[in-house]
Amino acid sequence: MTDDEVRPYVGKPVRLTLDDGRVLAGTLHEDQGHGHGHGHYTVVSDPVREGGQPVRETIHGAERITTIEDASDDPAAVE
Repeated sequence: MTDDEVRPYVGKPVRLTLDDGRVLAGTLHEDQGHGHGHGHYTVVSDPVREGGQPVRETIHGAERITTIEDASDDPAAVE
């Protein structure tokens, strides 16, 4: 995908598939502070253990994302 395709989902709960087949669900954030040719995105999900820290997965470039969809109906994807 491209940054233009991914950016409308920033700040929203999403379910996405990466180019390695992993599926992630959580709130999508964009980090524009790197400036080396591609955008960075982070998916933040609920903690694995109760009382734990949220899980963060950083994605280096929108081209790593093969599909993305709205997951606002999935309580596990809402940060």
